[in-house]
Amino acid sequence: MRETTRRRAIPAVFFTGLAAALAAVPLGCENKPAPPPKARTADAQGADAPDADPVDATPVSVTGAGVAPPPLDGWETPALAILLSGEQHGYVEPCGCSEKQSGGLARRDDLVKILADRGWPVVGLDTGGTLKRARQQSKLKFDFTHKALADMDYKALGLGPEELRLGTDHLFVAHSNAAADGRADVPFVSANVVFYGDRGVGAPQTHRVFEAGGVKVGVTGVLGDEYAAAFTNDGVLDIEPAAEALAAVVPKLEAEAPDVTVLLAHAKPSESKALAEAFPQFDVVVTADGPEDGNDPEMVGQTLLLRPSQKGKHVEVLAVYKTDAGVQLKREQVDLDKDRFETSARMVDHMREYQEAIASMDLASTEPAYPAPNGSQFAGAKTCGKCHTKAYGIWKNSKHAHALESLEVGRPGTESWWVDRRQDPECLSCHVTGWDPQDVVRFEGGFTSLAETKHLAGNQCENCHGAGQTHSQLEMDFERGGDLTDAHVAARKDMRLEKAWAEKNLCVKCHDGDNSPGFDFATYWPKVEHKGRN
Repeated sequence: MRETTRRRAIPAVFFTGLAAALAAVPLGCENKPAPPPKARTADAQGADAPDADPVDATPVSVTGAGVAPPPLDGWETPALAILLSGEQHGYVEPCGCSEKQSGGLARRDDLVKILADRGWPVVGLDTGGTLKRARQQSKLKFDFTHKALADMDYKALGLGPEELRLGTDHLFVAHSNAAADGRADVPFVSANVVFYGDRGVGAPQTHRVFEAGGVKVGVTGVLGDEYAAAFTNDGVLDIEPAAEALAAVVPKLEAEAPDVTVLLAHAKPSESKALAEAFPQFDVVVTADGPEDGNDPEMVGQTLLLRPSQKGKHVEVLAVYKTDAGVQLKREQVDLDKDRFETSARMVDHMREYQEAIASMDLASTEPAYPAPNGSQFAGAKTCGKCHTKAYGIWKNSKHAHALESLEVGRPGTESWWVDRRQDPECLSCHVTGWDPQDVVRFEGGFTSLAETKHLAGNQCENCHGAGQTHSQLEMDFERGGDLTDAHVAARKDMRLEKAWAEKNLCVKCHDGDNSPGFDFATYWPKVEHKGRN
């Protein structure tokens, strides 16, 4: 993208496909068609681009209105295709539970297969931000993701706050295990993150230069100073100022004369832009803190600044062409929708291994539990049904009652590859009773397993009305002839649920934008509504 002292002509950059339409049409889970954009080029040498017709940029519709063309349709075979991603935030499957959502490692791997079947060499680079939380399950999920990226031939993984919160020891063990296994590695790459106060331990690498498809790629990464401020240098984890670290690393990259240089900047866009200005040696800067569905790229001088979408819903594809005029780049943001992409078998194998690890550690029982908000314990729907017979009947015939079963069998059409998720806390939190769905924590006495707490299977009464053991005991005492006390009255009041409050604060905890993008309270409330004691 610029003339340098190395040896190449100014390359051209082409913006085509879905990403070029973003300025006019926001990409999300439900989109309306837009007219295809024209390809834009920038080549100071006047070199022609590789022959390719502009790509139809009609966004994929997940509501059945239409299907986008095959990804990168009509492109000439590049010397190399580079997948650019970041900020997965734990969404290893399509964004949430909804089958209509975009994303997922299994679909990304299918994209790799599609391109490989066309004869395209494919590698990947990721800015980091693979997780959402920092718990024992997060460590298992990180290991799962790390292996999945290796399968897709990713060549570098940046380090964001999410990875660093797992702890230096866990990251170093993950690095060591990858090397010991002899499988394709995905090294951590960061110019300014140092483990154990020693660059010599082997992780993270300050930079990496590799060759694929006859293209020499140089990559480094940084954790932005604003993100780094949340960590304290302690000799186990040290973080240097980003610009100072790059000033030392960039000459080393240039000395190896790569064809394409990439900076994985896990930083705010404003800081990434400043780094692109300060270090024009980079052809591409991939920044963090992008919108959920990505946006138009930006040219900073002759450096391409990309902001990949979050949650793994899309992936940037950067095609590298080597021509007489020099290196030329062409990119598109690909929506990993359900209509064009299948579920990769090897990602299913990783999911099975991940779920088996969760089960072996019994995370549903062993992760810390917290007192229920009302201070009570959980009684179970059958206990509630002894008095509230009508309400119990409505619940019994609802999908809520069978929520746990759906984790075992999956949806129609997934039978051949579905992996049982009945021991996964992140799934259980909306499919059983006694969990906080948003924070994914179990309340004391909440569901742990069918063997121990079968009476709390499914999404039951107490997820909406609150833990009811205290209320139930007081009412049974009253039925046996006891007095109606202030405690009885308070407990009854505590168990009441107002419709307006439920609409604003309750149902959306599970039926949120990720898991139920088409959820409409007015439509679904009548299916579960019940009034009065019986």
